[in-house]
Amino acid sequence: MAEEGLKRGGKFDRAMYFRRPDKPYHRKWITWGSRTHMEGFLIRGFEPLWNYGYIATDDPCPPWGTILQHPNGPQEFPVEQVISERWYIPENCPIPSARFPQLQGNKITHYPCPECERAPFIAINGLGGVEDLARHLRIIHSWDRPSLMKYGEKVGLDFDVVYGDLKESFDFSAEESVPVYVCDECDYVVKDDSKNPAASLRFHKQGAHKPMEVEVVG
Repeated sequence: MAEEGLKRGGKFDRAMYFRRPDKPYHRKWITWGSRTHMEGFLIRGFEPLWNYGYIATDDPCPPWGTILQHPNGPQEFPVEQVISERWYIPENCPIPSARFPQLQGNKITHYPCPECERAPFIAINGLGGVEDLARHLRIIHSWDRPSLMKYGEKVGLDFDVVYGDLKESFDFSAEESVPVYVCDECDYVVKDDSKNPAASLRFHKQGAHKPMEVEVVG
């Protein structure tokens, strides 16, 4: 796909690198595009990265080889982009020899799925990963709470961050705060207009989370 994209626009078209604008979506990520669309990129707030010239037609790993082989190229990429692309693992990076000094001081932990070969879930400096893995196991592989807890004990993961006890949450805003009733076994939240939220939550748990039946043989 990248090779075809570099050829798009005719024989005399050239592609180059741009930095995305400082906005929430992919903030300051590096991307690439045709110079013939320069005006459109500038209007949208993209910054041309002239220091890296045009992407070479013989780029070894289009479109990223040109910038990643430049001495200053790898450090241009935001930490979030490097982690999202998993370029911190040499074999995943278009140029395995590229080094990213901006990663210094960060700790990345992988949580692979025990059921499938999808890419592992990532925790950055201790944040994330576990909740995403638990959600994946529950939704995609239909794991229940006991299965999660048993697996957590086996590999040393604390899935209690996913299953907390029923608590009342308060929002200290200008308006009077009211308790929020949530189920500790799923994402169910009692509606605000419920006349008896505690009873609604109790009925939900009785219907949606029936006690597990255990059959003893022998």
